[in-house]
Amino acid sequence: MLPVYLSIEGLYSYQQKQEIDFTRLTEAGLFGIFGKVGSGKSTIIEAISFALYGETERLNKQEKRTYNMLNLKSEGAHIVFDFLNYQNRKFRFVARWKRRKRFEETTTLERIAYEWRGDSWVPMESADAGLVTNLSYPNFRRTIIIPQGQFKEFLELRGKDRSEMMKEIFNLDRFDLGPKVSALQKKNNSLLEHLKGALSGFESVSMEVLAAKQEELASAQKTLAAVRAETSVLEQEIARLTEGRRLRADLAIKQQEAAKLLNEQAKIDTLEKDLNIYERTSVAFREILHHTQQLNKEKEQLTFKIETLTGKKQDILSQLEQQEQEWENIVAEYLRLDAFKAESDDLQLLVGIAQNRKLQASLNKRIADGQPHLLRVQEEEKKLLEAIGAKESELESLKNSKIDTSILLALESWYQTDEHLSAQIEQLGKQADLLRGELAEIASIFDTQGLAIDAWEALLLDQEDQWNTALIELQHEETQLQVQTKLAAFAHDLVEGQACPLCGSLDHPSPMIMHDLHLYEKDLTDRRSELRNNLRQLKEKYQQLMQASTRWKEKNEQVEQVDSAHMQLLERRSLHRQQFSWDSFSATDKTLFLSYKDKNKLEEQHIKRVEQTLKDARSQLQDTQLKIEKYRNSLNEFEQRMAVTAGLIQQSEAQLRILTVQDFALLDETQLLYRKLQVEEKVRLLEDSHKRLSESIQQLKTNFAHINGERSAAKEQFQQLYQQLSARQAEISALLKEHGFGDIMQVQQILQRNIDIDSTKKVIQEFHVRLDSLSSQIADLEKRVAEDQFDEVTFEEKMNLHSLKREELELQIRFTGALEKECARLQVEFAKKEKLLDAYEKLNLRKSNLTTLENLFRGSGFVNYVSSIHLQRLCEIANVRFHRLTRNKLSLTVNENNEFEVVDFLNNGFRRSVKTLSGGQSFQASLCLALALAENVQSLNKADKNFFFIDEGFGTQDAESINVVFETLQYLHKERRIVGIISHVEELKERIPRAVTVVNDVNNGSQLHYVG
Repeated sequence: MLPVYLSIEGLYSYQQKQEIDFTRLTEAGLFGIFGKVGSGKSTIIEAISFALYGETERLNKQEKRTYNMLNLKSEGAHIVFDFLNYQNRKFRFVARWKRRKRFEETTTLERIAYEWRGDSWVPMESADAGLVTNLSYPNFRRTIIIPQGQFKEFLELRGKDRSEMMKEIFNLDRFDLGPKVSALQKKNNSLLEHLKGALSGFESVSMEVLAAKQEELASAQKTLAAVRAETSVLEQEIARLTEGRRLRADLAIKQQEAAKLLNEQAKIDTLEKDLNIYERTSVAFREILHHTQQLNKEKEQLTFKIETLTGKKQDILSQLEQQEQEWENIVAEYLRLDAFKAESDDLQLLVGIAQNRKLQASLNKRIADGQPHLLRVQEEEKKLLEAIGAKESELESLKNSKIDTSILLALESWYQTDEHLSAQIEQLGKQADLLRGELAEIASIFDTQGLAIDAWEALLLDQEDQWNTALIELQHEETQLQVQTKLAAFAHDLVEGQACPLCGSLDHPSPMIMHDLHLYEKDLTDRRSELRNNLRQLKEKYQQLMQASTRWKEKNEQVEQVDSAHMQLLERRSLHRQQFSWDSFSATDKTLFLSYKDKNKLEEQHIKRVEQTLKDARSQLQDTQLKIEKYRNSLNEFEQRMAVTAGLIQQSEAQLRILTVQDFALLDETQLLYRKLQVEEKVRLLEDSHKRLSESIQQLKTNFAHINGERSAAKEQFQQLYQQLSARQAEISALLKEHGFGDIMQVQQILQRNIDIDSTKKVIQEFHVRLDSLSSQIADLEKRVAEDQFDEVTFEEKMNLHSLKREELELQIRFTGALEKECARLQVEFAKKEKLLDAYEKLNLRKSNLTTLENLFRGSGFVNYVSSIHLQRLCEIANVRFHRLTRNKLSLTVNENNEFEVVDFLNNGFRRSVKTLSGGQSFQASLCLALALAENVQSLNKADKNFFFIDEGFGTQDAESINVVFETLQYLHKERRIVGIISHVEELKERIPRAVTVVNDVNNGSQLHYVG
């Protein structure tokens, strides 16, 4: 078995879904699962075992297994395990269950198995993993996955138990041949009787009858051969005539096709003539006409271009005159541009002076208005400080008079614990009463049957033994009756003077006479039916009582557990009440406690109200202080801005260049701004106009020069094109005269037909090829028809004769076939008779040999012998590694009782029990035996890779031994073996290449992390 994938959710400490991709781990050959004690390492292999077999080492079915295995924070558990078995088939086993509404109840465990077929999972009929692994659960945990604490089980098993284990693992039952020999004897005797009866049915089969039938068959076969030869000659003649008839039909078809092609001959000739004319004209004129057309097109384009350029030239001259006139109009004012700019700057300064004077007036007003507000807020601050002081004194007084809450909290916790314990005690009492009622119901079942609960099983088993003994005695009587019946039949068939089939005597003075055998036989049958009916009823009764007994034991255990828990809770409540240490309060009456609790609650509410009032007052004081700070900052800012504004006014008056403050004293800020905008607009218009006209005039002059040059170049190109067109016209006139055309229109009409030269040639060529081929085929067919001498009348006569001959042949075949079947039947019957005689002789010899084997295989001696051989072989394989681990100091062997012993080479090779080994040596021996056992089991299953999982801490090994163990485990990878280790030893974790670390998180449960 090779694991592929595992997912765990809701199992033990695995609260959330965790997944393991074993393909990442098994690639390395050696991998580990590490974590601290209690992290959930062993749960991984327990999940695998539970998914495969529904069994675990920790809990059994009677221990509320599904509830105890379910994580307390999870609503359900879900396990999925994928693996490859020894046949490399892929399987998936799923186990799941959920929690019911009552916390301690769960649904029934559901286990489902699937097999991967094609590209999907197909459900299997059975979820028994033993069917696909060839291992029972006990041997699975001994050879594939060894749980914690079970690693040394195989080493320390007793001889008998180990033999039974070897018997199951290696299928040694096949060597327990005693029962098989008995069965073979019974079967052999039955076959001898059956052969005697079978031989009596072959008296009519003899060699003489078979020879007569074979002679008759030989004569019929000669007649059949002669008829077949005549039919074959006739069929050859008919085939020749049929071929002549087919040739004449083919000749008629070919002649019709040839006539049809000859009718199309004129059309093809015309097409060929038109094609030749078109091809010559195209070669001579197409290129030159195309070139002439291109030159005319270019001539038209140049003419249009020259006309367009002439128009553009006139437009540019007109625009240039207009722009130069505008330039003359603005030159005078443009020369005064600097004076206009100085005036604009002075106006900007005057606007600033007006704005600053306006700001001075506004600041003076705000300073005068702000002083009263500052004084009012300062008065509010003083009142708030006095109120806060009063509230702080009140709060201090309330806190000093408050009840100690720690006492109330401790009392409330004590009362809650006491009530909880009382409720649990009451619940357990009800549960115990319910369980005792169920026990009474179960006990009534046994009382009804008149049986004791502790002694019913022995009584029923004794009754079953008595009835089984009576049934065996009845079978002996039936055997005696059958013998007597057979003897009576032999006595009835005796004939005076003939030999007796039993003793061979010819004289029969007093033959056996039996009366009322049928009545005796009926009586035995009735007694047998009665006994079997009693046994069936007894079995049903046993199963019913076994179920009731099991339930009684379970309920009894539950009653004991509930009573124990009830007593523990009573003791806990008594101890809890002894710890009550508050003299002012009562342990049985909560009234005083509740009164103090309500009074404390009212005081706390009053304190909270005072604290809230104090908090609001402090918040209001903070807002008031912020306002005071804000008002002071504002007044200081206004005074600073007043000083700055006065300085700016003086600076602006000193910077005036053309204008004076007195000239514009009557104008306000808006009028000054309007005057400034007028001057700035005039400056902008002058600058923009100067820039625009300068650039426009320069661009127009550039465009004029460019267009004038382009027009001259176009005129030169026009002259060149005119000369080329004249030359082409002369060439066309010469070609027209050379090819006999009157004008160019005739040429254009021919070229406009656009004949596809290649396809037209192909059509003409295919026509000629087809016509030539048909002519050749017709000539050949006419020659063959002239030579075949076909006659329709002769053909019809031959066909009728062939039909009659076929009927004669079929009749002869049926007659001959019937004779062959009869001869074959006689041969088969004769062969059967010879086989039966031969088998009868062999069975007689087998009867003697089986008697010898029966004496040989009595008891289980041979099975024990084979088991010893397997154990010795296991020791040989295990010692290869055990010698290396113990440095050749110790060796494993098996004694005559199939128990393991140790050979101590340091003490003259004396043997001693494996129980004398130290803890580390026991681990080493167990490891070597487990590896050898797993190797043997998986080699029997022909597994491609052997897998072995150890859940052991390796804590008994010293550092040097761990090195040797690690080297041994690493060497297994070279032998195509895969070993998984579960351990907490850090030294191993550091040396193993692939691993999974398990961490038990307080909130999320066990978490898996890959390493390597």
